[in-house]
Amino acid sequence: MSYGITIASDTAYEELVAEILFDNGELVVVSQERSSDQFEVSIYSAYKDSGSAPDGPRLIDFETFSNALADAKQKLLSLSRRPA
Repeated sequence: MSYGITIASDTAYEELVAEILFDNGELVVVSQERSSDQFEVSIYSAYKDSGSAPDGPRLIDFETFSNALADAKQKLLSLSRRPA
């Protein structure tokens, strides 16, 4: 399974976010809204607004998921250095 990461300025967030889109359609957003030391993860299902129910769970390989989160975190850290 593969994924792509986009660093974005989303109107729902005050800070930059990392959007991780997996090839199965799942979207994960990594943000630092509470503080620069705390990361939060939001998971959005591809089925949320589609009107169709999934046949089963949407699976993401653990290592791929873990690597994607680490990549997203590193990209945010490199772009959003805040003064102390």
